[in-house]
Amino acid sequence: MSVRTFTAAQLDVSPFNVRKDRRAIESLSGLEASILRVGLILPLAVHPLKGSKKFGVFDGGRRFRAIRNLITRGDLPADWPIDASVRDIASEAELLEISSAAGLLHIDLLPWEVMEGLRRATRRGASVEEIAEVTGQSVTWVRQHLRLADLAEPVFAAYVAGDITQEQARAFAATADHQLQRAAWDAFGHLPSWDRTVAKIHRLMKVGDREDERLLRFVGEQAFRDAGGVFELDLFADAAEHRGHVVQPGLLRELAEANLEGVRDSLRRSTGRPDLRFAVEYPQARHGGVDRDLELVPELTLPPADTERLAFLRDELLELEFQFERVADPQAASAADAVADCRAEIATIEARQKIILPDGEIYATLLIEQSGELETRWWWANHKAKKLAETPAAPERLVSAGPIGDPAPTTVALAVDAGQGSANQQQADAAAKGEHGLTQEGVQIARSIRREMLRAVLVGDYGTGMGHDYLIWGLLRRELSERHDHRAIGARGLTRADDAPPMAMADAVLSLVRATPAHAAWTATLAQLRAHPAVAEPDAVAAFAAFRDESAEWKELAAAAVAGMALTRTANLDGYRLPIHDHLIWESGFADDEALRELWEPTEAFIALLPRARRIELADPHLDEATRRNLATMKAAETVAPVTRALARVCWVHPALQFQPTDTAPIAAELVEEAA
Repeated sequence: MSVRTFTAAQLDVSPFNVRKDRRAIESLSGLEASILRVGLILPLAVHPLKGSKKFGVFDGGRRFRAIRNLITRGDLPADWPIDASVRDIASEAELLEISSAAGLLHIDLLPWEVMEGLRRATRRGASVEEIAEVTGQSVTWVRQHLRLADLAEPVFAAYVAGDITQEQARAFAATADHQLQRAAWDAFGHLPSWDRTVAKIHRLMKVGDREDERLLRFVGEQAFRDAGGVFELDLFADAAEHRGHVVQPGLLRELAEANLEGVRDSLRRSTGRPDLRFAVEYPQARHGGVDRDLELVPELTLPPADTERLAFLRDELLELEFQFERVADPQAASAADAVADCRAEIATIEARQKIILPDGEIYATLLIEQSGELETRWWWANHKAKKLAETPAAPERLVSAGPIGDPAPTTVALAVDAGQGSANQQQADAAAKGEHGLTQEGVQIARSIRREMLRAVLVGDYGTGMGHDYLIWGLLRRELSERHDHRAIGARGLTRADDAPPMAMADAVLSLVRATPAHAAWTATLAQLRAHPAVAEPDAVAAFAAFRDESAEWKELAAAAVAGMALTRTANLDGYRLPIHDHLIWESGFADDEALRELWEPTEAFIALLPRARRIELADPHLDEATRRNLATMKAAETVAPVTRALARVCWVHPALQFQPTDTAPIAAELVEEAA
C-alpha cells in the first residue's frame, strides 16, 4: 500500500463502495464546508479500475463526491491535490472484503448498509471471527447483523424502506427460518398498526413461547438436543434471557410425555398402588376455584441409615458447591465430578423413599411449572372418600406380637414449611409476583438470604443466650408437643426435614446467598467451630469431653450455631412469613433497615431478579432528574447497574427481606396470669 496524489479527473467512485443510500450520498453540504475550511484530513482509499486508466475510490466516496462538487462550482481548482492510498488488490473478492471492512468503520452508515457489507464478506469466505477482528466489533454483534442481513426478502425490503423499525426487524430475525419469517410477515401485514409490536411478532413466530420453554426446562435442553431436537436461541435476547424457538415442538411434547409417564410409573411403585389414577386438573369447588379441602399430604418413609445419609449428603452438596466456585481450573473437573457424584447419590436415596397414603380412593395431579419443576399433589377422589377414611376404626385389643425385631423405617413428614406446601405455594408465589415482581426463583432467593441474615444475628448475639433458648425451646416443642403446628416454630427438628430450594434453582440461590455479609459472618463462625476439638476430634468420647470442658460462653455460641443450622427459610411475603422469625430479629435489635444493611446489601444479581418497571419504581425516589430520564430509555438489562447504585447509596432493604415488628408483652403477661 502506498499514498499518492491524484486529481479529481484521475478518480471515480468504485462500484464496490459500500455506501448505496442515495440520501446520504446527496447530503454533502456539511462535508463540503469542512473540506473548504480544513482540507482533506484523511486520505481516500483507491484501487486500479479494470479496463481504465482511472482509480476507483472504495473508501471515502462521500468525500470524493464532495470534492468533485466543489470543483464543479469553482470553489476548488480542477487540479486540487487529493491524497489517496493505493491498494494493490490480488482479486475482486479481496477488494470486496476490504471495502466492507473499511465501510463498516463509518458510524453514519445506515444499518442495512452495514448488513449488506457483512453479507458480502461472508459470501466470500470471511469467518465471523475474522470480520469481528477487522471491524473491532464483538462476535455477537457480527452474528446479529448477519442474521438481519439474511432476513427473508419481503421483511428485509420493508426494513430498508423504513416500513418497519430495527426492533421489529430484530424480532423477525429471532430465527433463521425464512419460511417462518414469511408466514409471520404475512400475518403481521393484516394486523392493525397498534398491534404490530415486537411481542406480537415473537408470538407469531413462537419465539419465547411460554409453553415450549416450560416443557424444555422440564425435559432438559441437552436431552432435547440429544434426541435430535433443535432449540434456536434468539440472538437478540438480553444476556439474562434464554429465549428462543423450538424447531420441533412435536418431539418436545413426546419427550415431556415420556418423562411424565416415567414419573407416574415411579409413583405407582413408591405408593404400592399399580392402579393409581392421575388427573390433569385439580378438583373444583362447588362455587369455583380449587377444592383444597380434598388435598392431602402423604408421608415419606426411609430406613434410619438412609435418613441420616440423606441429611449428610444435602449438607455436603452445599459445601462441595461452595468449594467448586473457588477451585483453580486444573481442579475444576474433579470438583465437578464430586458435585455430580453427590447429586447422583441423593437422587438414588430419594428414589428409595416410600410414599405412605391413607386407605381410600386417592388420585394425583402432575403439573409442570414454568420453572420446569414438576409439582406432585395428592387428592381425595371426593368428600365421601375422605370422610370414610377419616372415620376412626374401632379400637383393637393389644396382644403380644412376640420378640421385638429390627426397628421399623423412620417416617419423615413431608417438609411443608410456611408457604412451601403444595396446597398454598402457588397462591403465595402469585401474591409475591403481583406485589414485588418476584418470580418463583426470586422468592426462593429472598427466603434463603433472609435465613442467612437470621443466622448471622444468632451467632453474633450469642452472649444473650437467644440462640440457646430458641434451639432448646424449638426442639422441646417439636419433640414433645403433638397439638401444635410445628411449622410455626421456624426450625427443623432432629430428623432434619429438607428445606432446600428446588435443585433447578439451587445454583442461583447459593450464588446470591454467598454474596451477602451475613453469609461471611455465618461461615466464619462455622469454620471456627469446625476447627474445635469438639467437632474435629475423631473419637466421639474425647470430642464430647472437649465440649464439656469449654466455657459457658463458647457453648452459647455453639448452641446459636446449631439453632442457625435448624432455621427454615422464610420471607416477608404473604404465605412465607413466620412471626417467630420476626420476633427473633426484634429481640436481637437487628430489625431496622440500618442494622439489616450490615447483613445484606443490594447487588446487581439481586436487582436483576426484579422486572424492569419494579426496579425503576424502587429507585425513583433516590434518582436525580437526569438519571431518571436515562432509565426511561434503557433496555431492561441496562437498568440493573444504575438502579443498584442508586439503592446502594441509601439505607434500603428489599421488603421481602425485612421483618415485621412484634409486641408480645401483653400476651406473655396474660399467659403467666392464666398459669398462676
